[in-house]
Amino acid sequence: MINLQNLKVTVQNADIAPMVLSLTMFETIKGNIRGSMTVLDNMNFMDTFIATSHAPIEIHWQYESYQFTYNFYGDGISDMQINKLGKQYTIHFLAYTTMNAQVKRINNAFSGRSDQIIYDIFTEINDNRELGRLMIDTRSITKGKYIVPNIKGQEALNNVVNSSWDNNKSPLLLYQRLADEGDTRLTSLSDMNDTEFGLYEQNGTIVYKNTFTLKATVAGADEESDGLEARTQIGTVSKFVMDEFNTNFTHKIASGYYGQKVQNISLDETSSNDFPPAELTNIPATYYKLQNNLFDGDTKSVFSTLCEPDSYLAYNQKRRVFNHRMTAMDTVAVPGLSVGYSIETDSGGSNMSNSKTDTKYIIASIQHRFTMQDGEFQYAQDIGLIRDGTE
Repeated sequence: MINLQNLKVTVQNADIAPMVLSLTMFETIKGNIRGSMTVLDNMNFMDTFIATSHAPIEIHWQYESYQFTYNFYGDGISDMQINKLGKQYTIHFLAYTTMNAQVKRINNAFSGRSDQIIYDIFTEINDNRELGRLMIDTRSITKGKYIVPNIKGQEALNNVVNSSWDNNKSPLLLYQRLADEGDTRLTSLSDMNDTEFGLYEQNGTIVYKNTFTLKATVAGADEESDGLEARTQIGTVSKFVMDEFNTNFTHKIASGYYGQKVQNISLDETSSNDFPPAELTNIPATYYKLQNNLFDGDTKSVFSTLCEPDSYLAYNQKRRVFNHRMTAMDTVAVPGLSVGYSIETDSGGSNMSNSKTDTKYIIASIQHRFTMQDGEFQYAQDIGLIRDGTE
């Protein structure tokens, strides 16, 4: 592992990094960043400085030549052990956008493409632009009008995100990257697959090609025996674990993951249309379509296409992409590596360990682990990888 050059954890304007035993931050394409840290408190910091569970937390760290800063809200304390010398406990924290989306309600009307509606709802929820923006990487082709009936901001966002897809019939996802320092992204699975992660030269420190590969650690290799500099070990993986390889495949076929024959009934027109399956199977399904004249003029609901085959094509892609799930365990941390990129894997290459599962994956999650060892913080990543097994 490679040590951090610097770590600063500020809670209520006090740096508690010397008290931190371990720190974990988790990012995923399914939502916002969250984390926790274990603290050894021998100065009664909790009672003196933490006046509320929503105390602001700023985490700053430097790894190689990369520096990152992220702001969180404290979300309570758990697992407190109390003795005569002090306390040890875990502080949980979450992104500002998570708290805002949970506590703020939306009662408004929005029109346009789905990505524009998502942007407008997100902006209304998060009025402090300094803590993060919404970056739209993918434009949707779904559009319409959405009257939000005084519901939680998170629920309003999910409703639109889950009904949106791009011109490749690929679903959109709303998520955060730790390296973006607070920004939120809206990206389709198709664009994630096409965006390969690559390290670049920065201050003459790191040089890699545009495409980066996660490689298994060579057995018995270390800095002293093989003569490699520490940074050449960046991205080496202690162990690849295949968490799922078409598990419960029969159940997924029966549930329509691989296509449905759709019967679309329009109650306002007393009509019925049978659509052939857009994918592989012929599982029958009947759905009732929203009426076309919900609004004046030619404006339709943003959810008017939910019962069409293209909608189920996008929805099924979101479910199937988790058919093949692999975790790169205890990886020597790659600076700037984030979810929403694609990356290659090399699990070993020997006659016993080479596998057809070595291919391109989408990075679906990363657990960033900072652990105190011998007075210094070591930085490792557990990287969750996914791909659609039908490709």
